Amino acid sequence: MYTGPLDEDPDGRDAELLRYERERERRIERRNRVSWKIVAWVMACALALLSYDSGGAALDARHAGRPWLYPAGISATCALVLAGLIVRALRRRRG
Repeated sequence: MYTGPLDEDPDGRDAELLRYERERERRIERRNRVSWKIVAWVMACALALLSYDSGGAALDARHAGRPWLYPAGISATCALVLAGLIVRALRRRRG
């Protein structure tokens, strides 16, 4: 398709192609938004599960007298990343 300056008025076929291209771009944008939402939900669930599991492992290790700082650090890191993800989602929703 020629996208330079128009020397003549666009005919019906050019208008149809432009309309089709705009619709295609809208579909692509909508699909990308949905896929990013799915990725964000999967990431949030994985972070929540990892934080919960690492927190439990840290508590078990603490009660058993084993080193517990590493699982506690993983749990805290995952919780902070999850909180950041939630804050980002809330800001996007408002603005």
